[in-house]
Amino acid sequence: MLRIRQRVDADISTVVGWIADADALNMFTGPRLVWPLTIDQLAAMTATDAVSAWVMIDDRADVIGHFDLALDEGTARIGRVIVDPSRRGRGYGSALVRLAIEEARALGARALTLNVVADNAPAIATYERAGFQQLPMSDRPDVRTMALTL
Repeated sequence: MLRIRQRVDADISTVVGWIADADALNMFTGPRLVWPLTIDQLAAMTATDAVSAWVMIDDRADVIGHFDLALDEGTARIGRVIVDPSRRGRGYGSALVRLAIEEARALGARALTLNVVADNAPAIATYERAGFQQLPMSDRPDVRTMALTL
């Protein structure tokens, strides 16, 4: 059974290890961080009370995925979504998104938004299956903004 728990410092090195190159880093965080990704860079992104970082684990407590949530006046924003590359293609992305939606609701959010790199078709398809809709606006042409009413 898959579940989430708040990320602890020991999880950060696992997640950083999933980022194989600059392209993978861009898919994970956009242009906000620089290659090579370090533990300190990722830790600093969530070093605020407004952002909570989560990992998805299996029955053996192996870390399979990661996301963070930022809550602002009833709207949560999901970011830094990734599944262990060795486990992709097995439905873990859908499970991770479902659990992120449940956590956003538990935190009191009424809507959930995200940005996704425009050419990340697998991620966009996963979000659409979960009920997210693409919004017409985006700050950048290489990014799609998506939203889900909770």
